[in-house]
Amino acid sequence: MLSVLRTFVGLVWSAISCLIALFLALLSKRFIPFVLTRIGSQMWSANMLRISGINRPKVTFTSDAAQFIYWPEKAIVICNHASQIDINVCAKVIPRPIVYLAKASLRKVPILGLLNERVGTVFIDRSNPNAAKVSVDNLLHSLSKGISVIVYPEGTRSTDGELNAFKKGAFYLAAGAKVPVIPMHVHGTRKVLPKGGWLLRPNSVHVRFGEPIHPDSPSADDITRMTKTAYESVSSMREWHQNNVDTPD
Repeated sequence: MLSVLRTFVGLVWSAISCLIALFLALLSKRFIPFVLTRIGSQMWSANMLRISGINRPKVTFTSDAAQFIYWPEKAIVICNHASQIDINVCAKVIPRPIVYLAKASLRKVPILGLLNERVGTVFIDRSNPNAAKVSVDNLLHSLSKGISVIVYPEGTRSTDGELNAFKKGAFYLAAGAKVPVIPMHVHGTRKVLPKGGWLLRPNSVHVRFGEPIHPDSPSADDITRMTKTAYESVSSMREWHQNNVDTPD
């Protein structure tokens, strides 16, 4: 019964937050930083974690070089994806305004598509190779405003917690924009809201960040190398979580 109540309150709160964010974003582009930080991160995401019964996510780093103070000014953050609540965790723990890399089909979703387009979400159309330059230009536009971009390179949520193969789209964008990717692993959210589930269940959540990975060139071989390095980094952090955190994923 409590899970049903959490889910209902979470849906209502998400709808309220989305409508307020859309109103402000449409009112003036000057409000977009406020929308991303105060509405997206604080009003929506922080409270969604409370509603879900998640204690404050614990954050660790693989090394000193991975800590926030050493992050490059412009970066793409790549993360595993096991739950819809991952979006709220990322928005809460990353100390910068963030937008997401999303499928172009999201544009067609009423309200949500318009809001994402307005705040600078980077859309990618995998069926149209000619759209790649537009995606890079949109990425650079967001990065130039101090906004970091989150990518879930698995392309879909994991059903069993295993790390699926990474798609290369994010790494093509990183190489085209000449910006590094920062690996991130979220542990514990699948228990909160698994793929195919709809009830929110409390669980502790842990987040770990790795060192930035810089692109060498936009060549196919270098992008393959970058993708492999990023996958190994996230996989290593997943293993660390499994061995050091007494919480189901």
